[in-house]
Amino acid sequence: MDFYSETYHESVKYAAKGATDPIVLHWEKQKATDRRYVGCTRLDLEPGDVPAFGYVSGDDLKPVGVYVVLRGRGKPDGVYAYVASGAAAQGTAAQGAAAGQLVKIGGKDEMKALAAAFPDKDFVSQTPVLYIFTGILERAVWRFKESAYSQVQRDVGACVGSVLLDAKRKGAKAFPLGGFVDDDVANVLKLGATEVPLACLAVFPEYSGVAFESVDDGVGESAYSNRSETDMVADARRYPSRFMHQNRAESIENLSKCIRVRRVVSQPLPGDEFPLTPAKYGSDSYLSVLPDLLPANLKHVPFRKSSMDLDDFSSMLRWLELGNVCLFGAGLLKIWIVTFDVMFVYPGVYRYVPVRKSIYMQSGQVMMKKFAKCHAAVEEADGAAFAVLLTADLKEACNLLGERAYRYLNLNAGYIAQSLHLSGRVLNKTVRGEHFFYENDLKKLCNLPDGESVISEILVGK
Repeated sequence: MDFYSETYHESVKYAAKGATDPIVLHWEKQKATDRRYVGCTRLDLEPGDVPAFGYVSGDDLKPVGVYVVLRGRGKPDGVYAYVASGAAAQGTAAQGAAAGQLVKIGGKDEMKALAAAFPDKDFVSQTPVLYIFTGILERAVWRFKESAYSQVQRDVGACVGSVLLDAKRKGAKAFPLGGFVDDDVANVLKLGATEVPLACLAVFPEYSGVAFESVDDGVGESAYSNRSETDMVADARRYPSRFMHQNRAESIENLSKCIRVRRVVSQPLPGDEFPLTPAKYGSDSYLSVLPDLLPANLKHVPFRKSSMDLDDFSSMLRWLELGNVCLFGAGLLKIWIVTFDVMFVYPGVYRYVPVRKSIYMQSGQVMMKKFAKCHAAVEEADGAAFAVLLTADLKEACNLLGERAYRYLNLNAGYIAQSLHLSGRVLNKTVRGEHFFYENDLKKLCNLPDGESVISEILVGK
C-alpha cells in the first residue's frame, strides 16, 4: 500500500471473525480544551438562525464543533464559537435555550490570520459568513476506537449539509471549502489536541457579486491535493493513535505545494438503465418543509417490513443534488444502491449517477437474510427497503488528491447521509447510518469491485 489512508482504512474495518485490536489509546491523558469561554462577549441567537432539524450524529454523540466568522452582518465583526446550550445554562430565556449563543473569541487580527490559511484568500476575506467545522474526537473515541476519526468526519459532513441546505432555503449561496492550512486554523481558534478542523462553508447573499463571479472560478467545486506534502509515515511514533497519524497525513502545511483539482465528470455506466421518476416535491417545496422538522429520535429499533414506493425512492435520490452530491472532493465517491423491496424496481445492485438521474443495474438480487448477516447487529439491518453503499478506490483517490482524499470522501459521505436522513423524515421513512458492518463480506455479497473500499453504509426503511 502506497498511502497511509489505505493502511488506516484497512486497520479499522470490522471482520466477522477477527482478533480484538489490543491498541490502548490513553485518550484520557490528553488535555481537554476549556470550552467555558470565561469573560467573552456572548450574543443570543434567534430561532431560525440555526437549523432546527440538526444533523445525523454518530450515535448522538454530537462530536462537531462550530465556529463562525461574521463580517458586516449586523453583529460586531469577529470570530465566534457556537455554543448550542446557549442561555439555557444560565437559566435565561427559552429563546436562547433553543437557538444557542455565539461567543466572541477573536477580532480583526484573527480574521486576517484565518483568511491567510486559505488558497482563495481574497474570496474568504470578503465572505460575510464563514463557518468552520471541527471534529471533537474525545466525544467519539470511547465508542468507535480507532475508527472514530472517519466517523467524526462523516458527522462533520452531515453538519455541513444541514447548514448548507438551511442556507439554500433562505436563498443564500453556499460554497464548501476543504482546502486550508490545518494548523493555522487550529492555532487561530486555539483548539486543543482532541479537536481538529475538518471543513468550512462560505455563505453569501443570493445577489452577491463576489458569489456570482466565484462560481466561474470554481470556488466550492475544487479540491486541494496535498500529494506533494511531506511523507508522515516516519513520524508515526509521535501520535497516540492511528487516527491522529491519519489526521497529520491529511493536513495541508504549505499551500504553494497544493494542486487544485476540479470536479471529475461522471461517465455513463454499462448495465440496464432505469430512469428515476421526478421528485415528489419541487426543490422550493422540499426546502420549505425542512424548518418544520425537529431533531430526530435516533433510537435504533428493527425495521418494519414495508415496501418503498418508487416515487419516494426516486425523490430521496434526486434530492441529493440540492446540496451537490460532490460537496467535497472531486466526485470520486461512488453511490451503490442495493434494493430489496422497492416497487417497480427489480431487486438487485445498482449504481446511481446523479447527473444522469438514472440507476444502472450491476448485479442480480441480494438476499436480505444474507445481507443482514454482514452486520454485527443482524436485527438492525434486517427488513430495510434499500441500502446505499458509498465506495471509493482509495489508491485512485489518493493518487489524485493525496492523503487528504480520505477526508473529502468521508465528508461527502456525511452529506449524503444527512440529505437522505432529512428526505426520509419528510417522506415518513427511517434512515440511519450503519457503522458496524463486515466490509469484505458485504463487498463479496454485492459483487462490488475488488479495488474499492466501502466508506459508508446507509439503510432506509420504516
